[in-house]
Amino acid sequence: MDISPETWILSFFAGLYTPLGAMCVLPLYPGYLAFLAGRTAQGRRGSTLLIGLAVTAGVIGAMLAFGVIFVSVLQVSTGVVIGLLGPVVYLILAVMSIGMILGVDIGRIFPTVHSPEARTPWITAILFGAFFGLVALPCNPASIILLFALSTTTADFLANFINFIIFGVGMATPLLLLSALSIDANRRAVSFLARYHGIINRVAGGIMLIVALYYLIFVFLSEYL
Repeated sequence: MDISPETWILSFFAGLYTPLGAMCVLPLYPGYLAFLAGRTAQGRRGSTLLIGLAVTAGVIGAMLAFGVIFVSVLQVSTGVVIGLLGPVVYLILAVMSIGMILGVDIGRIFPTVHSPEARTPWITAILFGAFFGLVALPCNPASIILLFALSTTTADFLANFINFIIFGVGMATPLLLLSALSIDANRRAVSFLARYHGIINRVAGGIMLIVALYYLIFVFLSEYL
């Protein structure tokens, strides 16, 4: 297996940024907070952490399914195709990063969505996690483009598969943290994300631009010099 801790770190932070920088995902948080508040009102404060773990399982499950499809397709491609695809994907990431720095929010084109519900809280939590993950991806395409770009740097199936798992863990981290906080702290956290959404996007855009330029100049360009 191609062990690449630096790509795993980037995958985690890309996953973490996915829901934090996606404006169209913010409407899902109040529903989740209401769900947690209901559990607390029933005297089940301790179970909210277990709910958070169930949500995490749902997010990771969705990313596993998505990763199997993408990595399988990538494995079919030859090394030449991957070598050509990598620079193109990083170039797209660089362009999108500049748009983020300039304040362009692609996620605004997506409509408001509502999370699914089931008869038991555990199934609802797992469905919410899977739904949350799948909705966040198109709302914040820059992060998934970064994940795709990282996957083109190696043809190792297991290494790429781990990238998707770690990406899913990063996506689920905000929900897991919300599950551990009080209801008032949850509301303040969501308000903070809504208020500073633009700043978060610009900072993330700057970091992603640096990553994209690094790979374009020092990884891909150096191969042709």
